[in-house]
Amino acid sequence: MSSWQKQLQAVTAPLRASLSAAWAQRSARERQLLGLAAVVLALAAVWRIALAPALQTWHEAPARQAALDRQSAQMRQLQAQAQSLKNPSAITRADAVQWLERNLLTLGADAKLSLQGERATLNLQATPAESLATWLQQAREHAQALPVQAQLRQVSVPAAAKPGTATATSAAKAPDAAASSSAVRWSGSLVMSLP
Repeated sequence: MSSWQKQLQAVTAPLRASLSAAWAQRSARERQLLGLAAVVLALAAVWRIALAPALQTWHEAPARQAALDRQSAQMRQLQAQAQSLKNPSAITRADAVQWLERNLLTLGADAKLSLQGERATLNLQATPAESLATWLQQAREHAQALPVQAQLRQVSVPAAAKPGTATATSAAKAPDAAASSSAVRWSGSLVMSLP
């Protein structure tokens, strides 16, 4: 036996002796109640340390699995999109022109498309910035048309005010309302290369 074990035994021996004496002084009923309390405390410790975390994980597993499934599906969709951009399917010039003309109305009634050889010129009049960005992305994906030259200027178009509806309160709020209701728009021309 090593020296540290002897020291430990020397320290714990009086403690064990006093506990044994205290246990012997208790009646049989008190010993049963103390034993029962020790079992309850042991069961509570096992529940708290081992069973409760496992049970919580088991209850949370379906929600976590559903979130992982959604993430996985989104990643597969992004991978497929990246592959389609990396290896675009062959599209004819006629199909590209047809797509551009068919989706021209999303840019507004004043948008015009003219063809010159392998290029298409798009003329815009106060086209909303969001619509133009979406249309350009879709033109790249569906018609493989890429912008090569742009001469655009930003214009701001305020919302039309209704006559006869101004009050003292609305007049005070007019600058904020005009700023929030005006939309950024683009006018000019955009030259795109066709496949």
